[in-house]
Amino acid sequence: MEMDTSPPNVKPKRGPRVPRGAVRTTKERAQDELVMQTNSSSIVSKRSVERIYYPNEPHFFRYFVRKFMRRAPLINRGYHLRLHVIDLAVRRFLERPSDKTKVVVNLGCGSLAFRVPRSAFRVPRSPLVRHAVFSDREGGVPIPSDVLPWQCMARYPDACRRVKFVDIDFPDLMSKKRTIVLDTPELRSVFEPLDTAAGEHVLLDSELYCQIGCDLRNTVDLEKSLSIVLDGSDCIFMFVAEVSITYMETQGADGVIKWANSLGQAEFCLLEQILPDGPHHPFAKTMLSHFDKLKTPLKSVFEYADLEAQRRRFSRLGWSEIEADSLWQIWNDDKWISESDRRILDEIEPFDEWEEFALFSSHYCVVMARNVNGPTVQDQDRSTAAAVQAHPRVQDPHRLGFHAYSSTKGKRRFGAAMKLWDALGQDAVADTFGIGANNRPRSCDLYVTHPPLSKVTLPTLGPGNRVCHTVVDLGHSGSLLVGGRGSPTTALRDCWHFSTESNKWSPAEDLPVPLYRHATTRLGRSNMALLLGGKSDACNIFSGCLLYRPGSGWTKCLVSGTSYRPVFGATLVSFQDHHASSESANVQFAGILAGGLSADGTVSRHPFRWSLTIPEHGEPILALEPMPTSQVIDDLVCRFGAHCLPLRDTRFVILGGIKHDGLVPQADELLVIDVADTRVEVLTQTPLVKSDDLSHIPRPVLVGISASLINGSQLIVMGGGATCFSMGTTWNEGSYIIDLASVTGSLPSSKSLSSLHFERSVEIIDFPTTSNKTKENGAESSQATVTMIPRVRVESSKVFEEIVQAGKPVIIQGSHLGACIQKWTATYLNATVGPEKKVVVHEATTSAMDFNAKNFRYVTQDFSSFIAEAERGAKQYLRALSEEHPSDEPANLERDFPGLAGDFQLPPELAFVTEHLFSSVLRISGRVNMWLHYDVMANVYCQISGSKRLILFPPTDVSYLSIPPGSSSSSIDVFTSPLTSTHPHEATLNPGDILFLPPVWLHTATPLSDLGVAVNVFFRSLETGYSTGRDVYGNRDVAAYEKGRQDIARLLASLDKLPRGMREFYTRRLAAELAGNCPR
Repeated sequence: MEMDTSPPNVKPKRGPRVPRGAVRTTKERAQDELVMQTNSSSIVSKRSVERIYYPNEPHFFRYFVRKFMRRAPLINRGYHLRLHVIDLAVRRFLERPSDKTKVVVNLGCGSLAFRVPRSAFRVPRSPLVRHAVFSDREGGVPIPSDVLPWQCMARYPDACRRVKFVDIDFPDLMSKKRTIVLDTPELRSVFEPLDTAAGEHVLLDSELYCQIGCDLRNTVDLEKSLSIVLDGSDCIFMFVAEVSITYMETQGADGVIKWANSLGQAEFCLLEQILPDGPHHPFAKTMLSHFDKLKTPLKSVFEYADLEAQRRRFSRLGWSEIEADSLWQIWNDDKWISESDRRILDEIEPFDEWEEFALFSSHYCVVMARNVNGPTVQDQDRSTAAAVQAHPRVQDPHRLGFHAYSSTKGKRRFGAAMKLWDALGQDAVADTFGIGANNRPRSCDLYVTHPPLSKVTLPTLGPGNRVCHTVVDLGHSGSLLVGGRGSPTTALRDCWHFSTESNKWSPAEDLPVPLYRHATTRLGRSNMALLLGGKSDACNIFSGCLLYRPGSGWTKCLVSGTSYRPVFGATLVSFQDHHASSESANVQFAGILAGGLSADGTVSRHPFRWSLTIPEHGEPILALEPMPTSQVIDDLVCRFGAHCLPLRDTRFVILGGIKHDGLVPQADELLVIDVADTRVEVLTQTPLVKSDDLSHIPRPVLVGISASLINGSQLIVMGGGATCFSMGTTWNEGSYIIDLASVTGSLPSSKSLSSLHFERSVEIIDFPTTSNKTKENGAESSQATVTMIPRVRVESSKVFEEIVQAGKPVIIQGSHLGACIQKWTATYLNATVGPEKKVVVHEATTSAMDFNAKNFRYVTQDFSSFIAEAERGAKQYLRALSEEHPSDEPANLERDFPGLAGDFQLPPELAFVTEHLFSSVLRISGRVNMWLHYDVMANVYCQISGSKRLILFPPTDVSYLSIPPGSSSSSIDVFTSPLTSTHPHEATLNPGDILFLPPVWLHTATPLSDLGVAVNVFFRSLETGYSTGRDVYGNRDVAAYEKGRQDIARLLASLDKLPRGMREFYTRRLAAELAGNCPR
């Protein structure tokens, strides 16, 4: 008997037809396949956005993306903006009154989304539940993935009654999508009954949805296919092309746009790349190179390189109402995304890649075109390019020096420049910390002149690594390093004074609140500094102002000025002179504040003149008054992430950053301004590298740079670079020195350009904190000092592999461990694991367990009883074992606790761990310490809930820690016993932190909360050498050590026949020889 295997409610009419079309050459078909393959990476990114940003709405990407991969915040934010634009454009189309059938035609199966009212979902205050995330084309394997129709049917059933959605793409791609829809009940059931053979090129059809497999260049077949599934005379169309037709030859892409205009009432939404500052901008070069490497070059971007060219394009092709904006302009426009919606995004995912976000969104345009009369946004050019061009520019040649970097040396971004002097009294500069080419270096780059006599020394003991900090030059008093951050959620409050006289770092008074992206400036020629704004965490901007005085630390200032709104990343600079009152002891400084980002992520466009009054007694007062300027001047001067340095009197130089309208064009990279009274005058606008010099000097990207004035009138620009979305990273290829005297013609000019150049990097070791008082009864104590384990952000698998190879512990922060961070409460664990599940736990008699003394016992308990005891802070500890073979196999979270395994995931950057996995251990503890021990396997300790303090010792300390021969555990309680001659390292782990523990680093832990939950993942970091015997815990010594102990036993036995004195003599000689051969 034959069984009917057809999906229910699918109407099989006849066999599927093979679409006809123009015959393509082998080369052309290969190119088509490459274009189809530009889909996968983008889908994964949009799936990342969907899962992170919209957790409480239906997810359809799970049917198209096999494995979730969390993307970096920059990629998530960029895709969210792209999708939001398409979402809002289509929603407006659907809501526009019309008696005709509305047809949404998705050209190239790009991504579409629709907006859902907040009331439809139970997520308070989140604008993200109004969006959906879909596919477009940017790298990988072809996966048909557009889920627009299903989203609309779920969210807008009433609005979709007279709507038809049409997906059009290559036949091969649409055939795959057809198969997925028919094989997936959750997709198929929405549009049943389905016609699987409606006509030529029509692969699937229903009342509300249609799939057409056709080459977009063949508009004749496109129109014929549409006529099969709808009556065009009774329709109004919206065409959407999100990064799709740009891969076509320009003539073909223009043909699609012109054809769409010919069908009657229609709208067109185009989202694709542009070159707003030409193909030589570093971001543009990286973007073009990326698509060239994929062999899918952007075909139309040179013909239609900017917004005005796109407007002319659509006008020439017959569209009557046109507006064109960059994505960055849309980000700043409340008509596209409201201020409150922009603010809320930071609550969903911490974000601080603003410059790179602006570069990305400046290189993408959105064109909205209509050919019917109706309400629309007036065509405007939101850029100020025309107005700026009318402002006089100084185009005189200027002197420029360039010193190329060798390999990755000198390449760092988001550091800060610090002034130094060499042995001859010449200027030198250090570029401090920041992000390096492969990691976040704990070092400074030194820039010095020739000859070797001018060599500069820099102490190796000082602050920990950081980004987005500031360094204030306090003249002869040295420099002050202020704050910074690890991740956007971990601002730093520590400050450091560098003395040029003693050539030493020393801790200064901490900030009253941790800050990064703050603005600081030296007050005139004094040794005081002013701080304004900055972020204290991912969501909050510091609204206060602080005054720093050596010896007195930080003092809060009273801020006055009704127009001022707190910002971060602004430029703050002081005039050189100060005013002292003859009638009182008050001292007054003044300067300007410009730009910065406000809380909603838009650039502040109003410069302020500030004055600071420092009374003899009482609170300093900062008054902020807006400066009356033109919009042209505001847009030039007000930037985010720019450098502003004082020249002389009231003149300043401004370099780089981003503007309200996006990237700073090459012509405006460097400004010299004069601020007199309430007036701002732009004296100079000029590129850093003029066009004539680009043949032999590479154009820099003035983002993440460090800059300093040297020799009075010369500007050195160091480091800098940007992550170009998902398309690669661009780094500046060297340092630049520009003679500002030749630019302004008003400064004393040096006879020659400085030869200051990168010399070397100096590693900085964290300034140790002493574990006990360093002085006791007037004598120096010999107690060990504790080094804090550095916190890092791992941005790629390569970076993690380098960490493993380095063999030093680090705390990885800012990575995503899955839903476990939010879910794994005691109640959830009990319900998911099962209250009656039997577990074997350590039950201790004291707070410090000792494996050698066995001051604990193993007890079997119901999981619910154990959790209840641990939650109360009992001295109990669960180190999970294999469920089926606890004595023979290592633990595995997926097998042992399958209900929890789905909540936990290692970030993709730690792929090396997954690929070399040994075991994954669930650890749950109450108020009890784990004994001091070492593991032979490398491992990552992932803190899920609660907090824990760990002390680690490097392998070289093993002889001081009383590890018995053949054992891996010590009975020393390092939390109470003072240790000498050791080098302890300390880590405090909070939820989401990942501690990398290198092999044979001894470690112990004490809880800082009653209940602590962690997943400890062990992995093989050695290619060979592990013991071949049974190893359940990952701490069986390597085979060479086990064999060595046997060899030693035989060696000692061979000496037994010697007299005692000779036996001891030769034993000590052998021991000394063995110790002498130990690598250092």
